[in-house]
Amino acid sequence: MENKSATNFLGKIPMWLSSKTSIFIYIFLFFYLVIFAVVCVIIPDISHLQPSSNAQLVLGNYTNVLSALGASIAAGSGAVIHSKVKKMHQNHEKLQNSIDELHEKLNRISEKKEN
Repeated sequence: MENKSATNFLGKIPMWLSSKTSIFIYIFLFFYLVIFAVVCVIIPDISHLQPSSNAQLVLGNYTNVLSALGASIAAGSGAVIHSKVKKMHQNHEKLQNSIDELHEKLNRISEKKEN
């Protein structure tokens, strides 16, 4: 039973990583830690607003923020593609069953005409 709950938990991670909330947090961190920090270095008058070393350490480094954002987007697109492919396979199976039934009906009609 533990294995099933672990699988369910792990299966939901891509959905959580690709949620709008997660992506918003990563974009905010990127702008605050990278863009805003660079602007503060370029414009000395606002350098007092620059994120401190402690803030950068606590909130994460630039590479982790960017890779988390990339992973979120990739996880989300992968999950979307997987669900669409699964639905396409289900529709294909239904269509194939309908075609098989149609062929059976046509064969029965042809057999009746021959008799």
